[in-house]
Amino acid sequence: MKEEALRRLLARIEQLDQATLASLVRKFYSQRNVFEKVINVIRDGIVMVDWDGRILLANNVAEELLNVRNLRNMVLWKCAPEILQQIDLAQIQEKSIVGEIHLTYPAEKILRFYSVPFAAETEPQIICVFSDITQDLEQKKKELEEERTHSILLLSAGVAHEIGNPLNSISLQLELMQTFIREKNFEEISEAAMVCQKEAERLHGIIKNFLQAVQPVIPNFSDAHLLELLNFVIKFLSPELDNAGISIQLAVDGDVPIVLADADQIKQVFFNIIKNAMEAMTHKKCLSINVGSDDDFVILKFTDTGIGIPTEQLGKVFEPFCTSKKQGTGLGMFIVQRILRDHHASIAIESKTDMGTTITIKFPRKVHSPRMLNATNEK
Repeated sequence: MKEEALRRLLARIEQLDQATLASLVRKFYSQRNVFEKVINVIRDGIVMVDWDGRILLANNVAEELLNVRNLRNMVLWKCAPEILQQIDLAQIQEKSIVGEIHLTYPAEKILRFYSVPFAAETEPQIICVFSDITQDLEQKKKELEEERTHSILLLSAGVAHEIGNPLNSISLQLELMQTFIREKNFEEISEAAMVCQKEAERLHGIIKNFLQAVQPVIPNFSDAHLLELLNFVIKFLSPELDNAGISIQLAVDGDVPIVLADADQIKQVFFNIIKNAMEAMTHKKCLSINVGSDDDFVILKFTDTGIGIPTEQLGKVFEPFCTSKKQGTGLGMFIVQRILRDHHASIAIESKTDMGTTITIKFPRKVHSPRMLNATNEK
C-alpha cells in the first residue's frame, strides 16, 4: 500500500465499518508475515533499534550471529557491547557507519557492522546490519601466507646471488694481500683491507635486510593518526632534507580520520618512501605530500620531481633485489608492500622518466562512513 494512500485511509479510519477494518487488519497482518519471511531469508543479520538501543525487530540470522535468542525488547549494546567499544554511540546516532567488531563468546568471530539512522513516525530509529566475515578474513590470511612463502623463495634465490659478488671480491682481495705481504707492499695491503671491509659491510646490509624482509613481524595494531606519524618522519629527516636542498610541501584536506596500525611499521613505510624520493631528485628538489580521506580510506600521495622510473622497471618495483641504486639492496619497496598488505592497505605507483613519481597509499579507516548509506532519510 502506497504511503499517501495509507495516510488518507488512516485520516478517515473512524468512518470505516467493522467489516472494512477487519479486512484491513487481515491485509496488514498478511503483509507483516511476508515482510518477516523476507528479512529472515536474508543471509545478513538485521536489527532495528530505537535511540536507546532497544531492539524493535530482529531476524533469525541476527540472533544466530549475536548468539542471543528472542532479541526483541533487549538492548543491542548489552547483547553486543563490542560495538560501543569500537564505535562511538554518537556517531551511530548521527550518521551511517561501517566498522568491524570482534566477538569472542561463545566462538570467536569477526562481524562487519553497518548502521543507518532514520527518522521514523514516532521517534528516531537505527537499522543495524551484521555480516560474518570471519571466513573471508581467514582466506585472505591464508593467501598472504602463501604469498609470503613464495616471496621468501624469491628472496633466498636473490640473496644467494647477491652474496656471491662481495664474497668473490673478498676472496680476490685476500689473494692479492698474500702477494703484497710477500712483497712487503704495505700501502697495497691497506687498500685491499679497506676493500674487504667495505664488502663485509655490504654483506652485513644484505643479510640484515633479508632478515627484515622474511621475519614475520606481526603488527601491533592500535589507534593511529597518520598525519602525526608522517610529521614525525619528516622532522626526523629534516637535517638530510635541508642538506640536500629538498623542500616539502604538505597539504592536508580536512580532518584525517583514525586508522588501526602499527605506528613503528608505518613510520618505516614513510621513511622508505621519502628516502627514495630524496635519492631520486637531482633538480627541482620538491616533494609534495597530500593527505586526505574519502568514506572508506585515508589517502596519502607522495609526488617527487625526480628522474622517474623507466616503464620496463615500473612493474618490478616491488620485486626483491630490484634496484637502480649503486648502494641499494632492492628490498625497501618489497618491505613497504609487505607492511601495507599486513595493514590491509594498498599502494600504487605512477611514474615517467624525467617526469617524477607519484606514490599513492590508501589505509582503511577505522570507522567507515560510506556515501551509499545516507543518514538523512525522508519521512
